[in-house]
Amino acid sequence: LGLRWSQWKWVVLIAPAVVFGMWLFLVVLEVSGFNGWMQQVTGDGVQETVTLFQETEDPLVLGMVSLLAVVVAPLTEEVIFRGYLYPVAKRFAGRVPAVLFSSLIFAAAHNIALALLPLFVLAVLLAWVYERTGSIWAPIACHALFNSATVVMQLLIRVGWVEIPAT
Repeated sequence: LGLRWSQWKWVVLIAPAVVFGMWLFLVVLEVSGFNGWMQQVTGDGVQETVTLFQETEDPLVLGMVSLLAVVVAPLTEEVIFRGYLYPVAKRFAGRVPAVLFSSLIFAAAHNIALALLPLFVLAVLLAWVYERTGSIWAPIACHALFNSATVVMQLLIRVGWVEIPAT
């Protein structure tokens, strides 16, 4: 798993770069009309946890959902997908098929068609980070920062500091 990572300081550069790259990709999907098209085709909206986060008035629920998104999900998902599934698939099929397979399973596990492509791309980036660093801590940090940025954005939308334009 690469639990001992001597170059952990690199995560300070790697994680923000992954988050920035993903946000740029998400903007491209939105501007290109891909998201609108996917919503028409699939009828998907947002993930249930995002809906819960947006609609709850209970601060305890808000805190628990935030904790799950920022700490629990990155830890568990990275250990499962990059720490276990990817290396096993890599042993049997090679690096590229393993990245594609584990990334597709990661994206599908979130159970929302609209997020399939962005989550697949995120998973590919996380697998690349895992390969480049040799440590599970790097993709965990990237995943946690990505989810943290998403939670912060949702909080800013909740309090009215950020508005999402109507489509």
